[in-house]
Amino acid sequence: MPKILARSPQWLDYGTPGFDFFQPSDNDKSRQTDAKLVGPSRKIAHRGTEVFTAVRNEVRWSDLAILKDAGEGSRGQRSQSTFKVLKTPGYLPITQLTVSPSGDFLAVLTSHTCHVCVLPPREHLNFQDSQPIKPRSFQVGPLVHVVEAPSLVSGIWHPLSPSGNCLVTVTKDASVRLWELDQNDRSTFNEPALAVDLKKLANAATQREDFSASKRREMTNTFSPDDVEMQVAASCFGGSGRDDEDGWSSMTLWVAMDEGDVYALCPFLPSKFWTPSTLLPSLSTSVVSKQRILDAGAQGSEMQRLVAHQQSTWLADVDSQDPTAVPGPSGTYDMEVYSRPERLSAIPRLQGPFQLLPEPDFGEITDVHVIAPKVNEEALFDSEDDFQDIGLDDGLSVGIICLATNSNQVHVCLDLEGVEAEWLPLKRGRIQYLDELEATKDLLLLETLDLQRGGQGAGHWSTFTTSPVDRYELFLTQSTGIYSVSFRPWIESLENELSAPGADVEGIGFRLDVLMESLSTLVDPLTELDDAAAPLTAAIAVLDNTVTDVGYMVLTKSDKNKPVATLLDIPSSTAHPFAPDSFAPPEALPAPESRAPYQPDEVFFQQSAFPAVLEGWRRESATGAAGDIKGQVSFSPYTLSKFAEAHRVFSSETHAIGLATGELFRRCERLMSELKAQIEKTKDLSNRVNSVTGEDEFPEQADGAPELVRGGRKKIENRIQASKDKAQDISERVQALQRKVRGLGGKEMSRKEKAFAEEVARIEQSISATPSSPAGVIRMENSHLTVSTDSQPSGLEDEDTLAGRFRAVEDVYKQLLDQAMMVQKELEGRDEVKTDVRSSTGGEGIRQQKLAQVFQLLERETALVDAVSERLEKLQVATV
Repeated sequence: MPKILARSPQWLDYGTPGFDFFQPSDNDKSRQTDAKLVGPSRKIAHRGTEVFTAVRNEVRWSDLAILKDAGEGSRGQRSQSTFKVLKTPGYLPITQLTVSPSGDFLAVLTSHTCHVCVLPPREHLNFQDSQPIKPRSFQVGPLVHVVEAPSLVSGIWHPLSPSGNCLVTVTKDASVRLWELDQNDRSTFNEPALAVDLKKLANAATQREDFSASKRREMTNTFSPDDVEMQVAASCFGGSGRDDEDGWSSMTLWVAMDEGDVYALCPFLPSKFWTPSTLLPSLSTSVVSKQRILDAGAQGSEMQRLVAHQQSTWLADVDSQDPTAVPGPSGTYDMEVYSRPERLSAIPRLQGPFQLLPEPDFGEITDVHVIAPKVNEEALFDSEDDFQDIGLDDGLSVGIICLATNSNQVHVCLDLEGVEAEWLPLKRGRIQYLDELEATKDLLLLETLDLQRGGQGAGHWSTFTTSPVDRYELFLTQSTGIYSVSFRPWIESLENELSAPGADVEGIGFRLDVLMESLSTLVDPLTELDDAAAPLTAAIAVLDNTVTDVGYMVLTKSDKNKPVATLLDIPSSTAHPFAPDSFAPPEALPAPESRAPYQPDEVFFQQSAFPAVLEGWRRESATGAAGDIKGQVSFSPYTLSKFAEAHRVFSSETHAIGLATGELFRRCERLMSELKAQIEKTKDLSNRVNSVTGEDEFPEQADGAPELVRGGRKKIENRIQASKDKAQDISERVQALQRKVRGLGGKEMSRKEKAFAEEVARIEQSISATPSSPAGVIRMENSHLTVSTDSQPSGLEDEDTLAGRFRAVEDVYKQLLDQAMMVQKELEGRDEVKTDVRSSTGGEGIRQQKLAQVFQLLERETALVDAVSERLEKLQVATV
């Protein structure tokens, strides 16, 4: 719901220019007040921040920014310089004001007449001259909208008019006229482009009949039930020409009767109409798919086939045209303008009456408001990126029809079937077809809002005002005040059920019943009046966040010409206007005793066995061996047996689910008890903390609990201060010791000495395993070298150490020496030493060469060991 910033701003108080703007002039104050009229009162209109109001039989213009600046700047300033008087023809009290979408025309309606004034730009109206202005005016229908004719009920502008100047007037006798106004062609104000008598159209059977509205009132003595049942109360269009609306909505005219009947006229278009970007693609998709299904032999009535053929013909005529590009109202985009198809009649069939189910008890209808269903984006686009390009938002796939009554009740209905284009047949059909034409349609009564307080305001006219922020929000003006009505709380839930896939259809009736019983429309009173005897005119909602700083305002006035206004918070463009405010997460409670987490029972995830049973029944029914499961339900043994089998399946499954649900319920009960225990523990802990810290002088003392400590805050502060002093003393002592140690130390080693010491340490580690090493163990202690001659236990030498390598060389030397001695003995003992001198001398030479290489290696290793030993001895002597 919108956030209320202020009610009745000060710049509209008594004595301000804003208050005087709605008051009669000094010359008219002695006259009586306006006569009480039986009908809606819409005496305020706006063009942006410009406001037009009817005071008696004159129209006044002003700007909310001018009134606000004048009221806040100088309270005593006269109002003549802040508004202009527009002289309009006519002498009857003005009942309705409405500005065309283009901003060029202002329609001024009385009880029986209608005049259209050509509005000058704002710059021409905003000048210091206080003289009245007489704009160029035309009377609409000088022969039909006269005092002798039936009274005017409403004048609304067609949303699909390219010029924005197409006016639709509806009279009390159910006559609808469409005027394509052009200020350069006076004939457009004299003769309507279309004139329809809904009473004739409701009884017509073919397009060849005459159902046009008569130019003069026909004086007849005959009586017809339609004269009573088809008395028009209000009318509106089903859409505003937005891209996110269903294609047929903006060309559907809804008419509500006093007795409660509702009718629809679709398509009701001017000779030239523009199309939003999604209108033709969405309609083509739906119509073509419907036509294909019916042509494929699907079950369908003769009426459905005729409607599908008519819609295909109509769309084919539109698609064959070459549209004309016309600049849009803001000039930022071009509108595609088409001509109304001529192969079908310009006057469609009257659909209805729509009956409310269940039928409520209500008085007379005073106003009607229709919210268009959203466009079927799944059939229109291929990817979600296209949705963002045209600004599609979440909505409902069915239409919402709101009916206001004179008993301060609002009936919220759903149009589940939807309204599409329909025409009468060219010739009279069969009797069954005529009966289908006369069949009524239904509206599902979703909710009834009763805004009557203690019987106040009964008998007054309630009116709707469209919200400029959200199309699922509207403002209701009643005699007791203005109310903001928002359907957002249940739009998403209902759409999820309606758009559920085929697998989720099971049980949708039960879920819808529960949803309908639990849903609640948000109703927030914006203004509440104590004086219900002075009804309010229909409010206007102005949204302006520019430099004028008008903001978001809902403005109206009473029949006593007193302004009533409410300032609302402008919703953010990045967030949903009704999103809840962010809140900080609560502090964590003490953790309960740990235990195994809850695991859902498997029965919650098991598939039901009934679909398989049902499929078996269908196969049996197809073979003809048993009854027809797809047929109508009848009281027979076959039906009883199927119900018994279904009961056996469902009873076992529901029993298991009931047991699992009972376990979950017991766990939830235990969770609640534990949560209560945690709250009690937290409360006790809070009391104890408060008693210790002294935050609470008299904390709550539980019975049987230990006595709470008093005055503990001072003790804690003393202990903290003592700890700080002790820590400071220790820090000072440590710093003193560090300075003393630095003074007693010797000269530190240089970088090269440290590197040499590290190298010596590595060599020491490599030979530390040699038991015969003359040097001790070299270590680094306090930047000095120390040598330890303590014997270390011998162990296995590592092959990578110098001692290990030396031991390996000695072993090889011994082996080779033994082998040489054995070879020498064998050579000496042989008798035939000289037999093969050459070969023997050659073999002995090879062995001598190998021995020489071995001795050479041994000499190198011995020299290396001696050099290391000598170096270690020098280092030991130097350290000593």
